[in-house]
Amino acid sequence: MPELISVQEFISQTQEDLSSPTTSSFTSHMGRCRSTVCSQEEALDSDRTVLQKMRKAVKAEHATGQDLISQLDAHIAAQERYSGNYRNNQDEKLAEAFLTFAAFSRELLNAVKSLLQSLSQNINFPLESLIKGDFKGDFKKPFEKSWKDYESKVTKIEKEKRELAKQYGMVRTEVMGGEIAEEMEKERRMFQLNMCEYLIKVNEIKTKKGVDLLQNNINHCNAQFTFFQICLKATEKHKEFIESLVPKLHSMKTQQEEEKKQLSSLRDQLKAALQLDLKENSVSKPLRYSMHQLQGNKQYGTEKSGSLFKKSDGLRKVWQKRRCTVRNGYLTISHSTLNRPPVKLNLLTCQVKPNVDDRKCFDLISHNRTYHFLADDDQECTAWISVLSNSKEEALNVAFKQSPGREGNSMEDLTGAIIEEIKRMPGNNMCCDCSASDPAWLSINLGILICIECSGIHREMGVHHSRIQSLALDKLSTSELLLAKNIGNSRFNDIVEANLPSSSPKPTTDSAMVLRKDFIISKYVDWKYTAQRVTGSSTARLKDLQDAVTGKDVFILLQAYAEKVDLSERLLEPRQEPGETLLHLAVLICDRTSLHIVDFLVHNSGSLLKQTSKGNTPLHYCSLHNKPECIKLLLRAKANITITNEIGDTALDIARKKNYAMCEDLLFQAQNDQFNMRAHVEYEWRLGQEDMFESDDDLDEKLSPVNKDRILRPQSCYNPLGTASQLWRNTAEFSKGASPASQEKCNDMYAVPHAASFSHVAKALSPVSACTGPPLPPRNVPKAPSFPPPLPPVSRPAFPTDTGGRKILPPPLTIRHKRTSSEPSPSALLNNTSPAEDSRSFSPPICRSPKEASPKSLSSESSSDFPERIDSWKKSSLKKVGTLTGPNQQIRNSHWDSSLSPESPHDVPPPLPRRGSLNKACLRRVRALYDCWADHEDELTFQAGEIIIVDGQEDSSWWCGWIEGQPQRKGVFPVPFVHELYE
Repeated sequence: MPELISVQEFISQTQEDLSSPTTSSFTSHMGRCRSTVCSQEEALDSDRTVLQKMRKAVKAEHATGQDLISQLDAHIAAQERYSGNYRNNQDEKLAEAFLTFAAFSRELLNAVKSLLQSLSQNINFPLESLIKGDFKGDFKKPFEKSWKDYESKVTKIEKEKRELAKQYGMVRTEVMGGEIAEEMEKERRMFQLNMCEYLIKVNEIKTKKGVDLLQNNINHCNAQFTFFQICLKATEKHKEFIESLVPKLHSMKTQQEEEKKQLSSLRDQLKAALQLDLKENSVSKPLRYSMHQLQGNKQYGTEKSGSLFKKSDGLRKVWQKRRCTVRNGYLTISHSTLNRPPVKLNLLTCQVKPNVDDRKCFDLISHNRTYHFLADDDQECTAWISVLSNSKEEALNVAFKQSPGREGNSMEDLTGAIIEEIKRMPGNNMCCDCSASDPAWLSINLGILICIECSGIHREMGVHHSRIQSLALDKLSTSELLLAKNIGNSRFNDIVEANLPSSSPKPTTDSAMVLRKDFIISKYVDWKYTAQRVTGSSTARLKDLQDAVTGKDVFILLQAYAEKVDLSERLLEPRQEPGETLLHLAVLICDRTSLHIVDFLVHNSGSLLKQTSKGNTPLHYCSLHNKPECIKLLLRAKANITITNEIGDTALDIARKKNYAMCEDLLFQAQNDQFNMRAHVEYEWRLGQEDMFESDDDLDEKLSPVNKDRILRPQSCYNPLGTASQLWRNTAEFSKGASPASQEKCNDMYAVPHAASFSHVAKALSPVSACTGPPLPPRNVPKAPSFPPPLPPVSRPAFPTDTGGRKILPPPLTIRHKRTSSEPSPSALLNNTSPAEDSRSFSPPICRSPKEASPKSLSSESSSDFPERIDSWKKSSLKKVGTLTGPNQQIRNSHWDSSLSPESPHDVPPPLPRRGSLNKACLRRVRALYDCWADHEDELTFQAGEIIIVDGQEDSSWWCGWIEGQPQRKGVFPVPFVHELYE
């Protein structure tokens, strides 16, 4: 960029060019002149911006001062009128005092007016004229035009010179300035003239925005000095008046106190003379709120309608007859004209007070006014007071029962309980990334807990990777805890860190921040350590994902998400409309047990704006099928509520047409920016439900200690059973690759994928799936003898006859054994495999401790009335199941009862058969669906995929048999853990 030229240098160069054009070097300085003009323009633009802001602030200051002047003027006028009132009452001392204060305020007011006038003249007006006058317009334009004219003329002359040289066979590369000086003199003079005029204009602006503006500030500052001097003189002058006024006021107050004392003494004498028992004087003591509310006579009820006289608020204070009605905690007062709506007062915000001077009058004190009423007689007044008090008391009781504060507290308690349950989940006692203890930060869209150091890196990745909230600092809602309740650190890392190499271990609490950040980026952005399990065609993969949504299996979706599978693809087999996505399907089949599936897809699928062939988004589906809980999740993720479908309806329009009030209310709130992002959702949280599904009869009979290690899994782990071939195919794949090391994690009891999940991801989750299955059904186990069991025969042993009954619960709903000691000798029922043999054949997982594996034997009730009690208990249990778990759970229970219990063809089975009632001549072959580890000595330990020969039935939920080819491994086993093979 060329250097700038100063004003003095421009003057000298121009004068030199004027005296000797041919020898002048002005043409070489023209570029510097243009650069100087551009630089001056930039500086002027910057000054213009700042001065405009200054002018705006000064105008606002002046407007505020004008408002202050008007208010001060009104205050002074009121003081003068007040003084006039005292003068009319012949109280000259007070009138003179108030008039003096008004004069003092007016003197200060005049000073304020002078100061504002100085601000307007010295600051506001110069700025206005400078910005709108000198700065306005483009005075650089003539200079730019002369520059362009000069350049075009030079180019034209150079071209002519080259053409002339070319005619004579010469080549000219450049033309010297002296050669064209005379020809360019006119253009050069015009350039110099415009440059000179521009510099003159800039000089004027610099003077006005610099020296002149500062001089105006000095003038305003002098005005401020004058203002403060005037105020100080007025204050000093007024101070003398104040000092002389204080003793006068003290004397006047003493005189008034003496008069008050004399009047009070006279009042007491008059009361004694009239023998009036007045509790308080309504004249000297104003009405106020009493903590002890007036109690009405209950015989008058809570509703009444009639006429009362109401004292008007005008100057005349006349009594006007009005129609009054008390109903539902409100008092309605009609007007004399029918075209005006009646006044409706909420009695919860009012207080009723009888009038001590007139027994026919009472007062109703509302939040902004006191109403004075007059009844026809004393009895009617008492009735009105009683009805008003009774109606208020009734409304108060209703309000306390429906107190929103209590609801809020209950929601806070629920949220706290859910957070505590999340903290107790396996792996959640340490950070998911660095294993730091007690993590207090939650990733809402991934369902994991992390420490504060790792949370900072998660925030840097962005909310599209991880949404971080604090468990302690943030006020979380239940909707933000759905995934955390169903995933957890342990299960999450089983998937996301499945391929974590030993050469690059996880960071620890002492690791450097750079190492920690590299690991987290690789884990969550690149998904570097996720085992790639998805195989096959895209059609099969999409079908598997659809099955996972239907089966409420969040871990299948998590595995696909970690493998960067597009979860927003359109389904090949839509339920309702072509073009549905997984989120559409999840919304369509959503209930109180599958909200976490919707929440996962809302956060991680990118399907919020996807539309079906009819233009329906997932939000439209929520309105079409009345899914208010799904609407909360979608609105929390900022779903677009303005999208219309093919017929032009938004989700709010659909909710209004179908009259779904809850959906309409939520969408209306979102439309008006009133939706609460911390919305709570209705969900089956299943917090601490060890005994939730026990009937009242069972509570009386529960004698065995509770196994606290076993807890009920959330609904997300229960998936509907498929066909027999699907169960076996998936189970076989589940059993593959289950390493002993991975079985150490089998104590994880949260959200276990069912065998009906799709196969290619099931292999990745097999370590956990292999050691968990449906909850064990209850059974009455005989007391183990002190002597060792006899060796088993090779042929099928005979089973003793059962003299007692066994309680039956639907298999998925209970989770522990119940023992009695009413069984006969258990030698034929005990597992004849020694503990040493079991330990050699299988390496048992650490799912249960030895203490919990052998609870004490307790006695049971007599067997005479037991079948009848079982039948009634079974019915009540099934009724609870239908209430608490919804239709999916009932379908699942009926499926197990029908497919795995041959003697239970109905939902409620008949009284249980005696042991050995199974046809011994007909042996069955079943295949194990899960690994099962015996809790007691008479139970059978087996692994998924093994064939079991069934030769007896202990009850409808427990069968007896041995492992095919290994008759020494025999005992009882739960029916839900096996699948019958049909030859």
